[in-house]
Amino acid sequence: MALISWIKPNSFVIDVGTDHAYLPIALIDNKITDRILAIDNNIKPLARARSNILDAGYTGFIELKINDGLNGLNFSGDEIIVIAGMGGVLISKILDEAKSRFKPNQTFILQPNWTWYELRKWLADNGFKIEQEQIINEQNKFYSQLCVKYTGEEYAISDTEAFCGINIKINTDYDSFSNSEINKPLNTTSTAVTTYLAYLNRLKQLAERKSQGIELYQLIKQEIEDMISKQISELKE
Repeated sequence: MALISWIKPNSFVIDVGTDHAYLPIALIDNKITDRILAIDNNIKPLARARSNILDAGYTGFIELKINDGLNGLNFSGDEIIVIAGMGGVLISKILDEAKSRFKPNQTFILQPNWTWYELRKWLADNGFKIEQEQIINEQNKFYSQLCVKYTGEEYAISDTEAFCGINIKINTDYDSFSNSEINKPLNTTSTAVTTYLAYLNRLKQLAERKSQGIELYQLIKQEIEDMISKQISELKE
C-alpha cells in the first residue's frame, strides 16, 4: 500500500523482483493501473506470481517476465520502475547495469531492506536525485521508501543523511492512503514526529553497534542524537 500510494493512475509500472506479484495485484485492486510488467530472475517466484494473478482474475493484465534485473529492457522514460524488498547494494547493481538506457527524469520507487547507507551514497554519486522519502512502520520494523528521479547530475549528501535519509515524510496511516495526514511535513502532526523519533532511535542503536572503533559511525550516532534532541524540543513547544 505504501508503494502504490506513490504511483500515478494509469502509469506503466515495472516491478523488479515481483516474487508473489502482490504489488501488481494491489495496483489493479485499487484501480491505479493495469499496465504492469512483473519481473523476477527465478522460475519459482514467477510460478507463485502466475498462480496469484490467476486467482485474482487478472491474467492478461499483468505481463510476467523472467529476467535478470533490468537487463535487456529499453525505456521510453515514462515508466515507473519499482525495486523493493531487497538490499541497497543489489538495488544499486541493478540500476548501474541499466543506467545507460535510462531517460532524464525517469522515476524509480526504491525500498531497501538493508544497506540503505550504501544505496543513498550510490544514488548521489550516480545522478539519481532523491526527491522524497517516507518511513513505514510495519510490525515494529521501520522501512525507508525512496522516490528517485534520474538526472545524471552527481550531488553530495553527508554520511548521516545517507544513513538516516533526506526529504523525509512520515506515513501515519498504513491502511487508508486517502487520510489527510499522509505525506505532510514532519511538524504537522505529533503522531508523525513520534514515529520519526522512534525511527531515529532505531537508527541510533544500529549506529552504536557499528561505532565500536569506527569513527564514521561514532559521528553519525552523535548527529542522530542531536536530531533527536531537536525534534523533542520542537514537540514540546
